[in-house]
Amino acid sequence: MKKWIKIVYCLVLIICFQSVGCLAESNKHSLTERSRLKGHYVYGHEVNTFKPCGQKKTFWVTGPENTLRILEQKYMEYTSQPYDEVFLEISGKYIGKAKDGFAMDYDGQIFVFEMFQMQKKSENDCK
Repeated sequence: MKKWIKIVYCLVLIICFQSVGCLAESNKHSLTERSRLKGHYVYGHEVNTFKPCGQKKTFWVTGPENTLRILEQKYMEYTSQPYDEVFLEISGKYIGKAKDGFAMDYDGQIFVFEMFQMQKKSENDCK
């Protein structure tokens, strides 16, 4: 009987470890796949950052030159002070931490494919 208990215990452990591995793999994909993201954006001298709703991490914004230019132009339309936050909804994906430049001071980078919406910051942004 003790032998069967050990076998069942081992099987349960194997299943648990397999589940953890699958969860880790699915989280990895969700961070690297293109997603629709909402959060707050700041642009300025040596600053180009995005803080997604519900997160404490801040990411450096990168992407095609024309997309970054659109973000900058729209940002200037919605702000009156340097480094003001605006609400931003984008299509993007998380990419690794930068190895050099100002971007390396942040938690990682977000590659922006497309901007859907930008507006002045409000209390209802991330609800």
